[in-house]
Amino acid sequence: MRVTTTTRIACPPETVFGMLADLRNDTEWNSRVSSAELLSPGPIGLGSRFAMVNGGTAYDVTITTYERPSRLVFEASGKPDVTIAYAFTPTAEGTELESDFDFRPSGALKVLFPLFAPVIRRDVPKQHASLKALCER
Repeated sequence: MRVTTTTRIACPPETVFGMLADLRNDTEWNSRVSSAELLSPGPIGLGSRFAMVNGGTAYDVTITTYERPSRLVFEASGKPDVTIAYAFTPTAEGTELESDFDFRPSGALKVLFPLFAPVIRRDVPKQHASLKALCER
């Protein structure tokens, strides 16, 4: 299942990229993330690994694309596995953030996951509104 959103943020792409690349910041804007820690040595870049808990589910997350400040991709292993791809486009007002979430449930979750789809589709824009507010303050 895919969820795609576009969010306009009145901050430069470099700022938005930095906020998203360091998953430890997620606890500040994503109400579903209760913890996030960097597992690999810094600085954050291609191959950086994080452990995070999102919605009560533990995830092992790796940065698989790191093209600062235009493109960022995470591969997250958990229940379900998910690829999160961000594209950052400069605008006159700041940044247009395009987000693509590709959820890949397995097992029993594969059957049940379509029931969660409407909730996820509503939740992602709400979380990005919080990201926008944090970046713009």
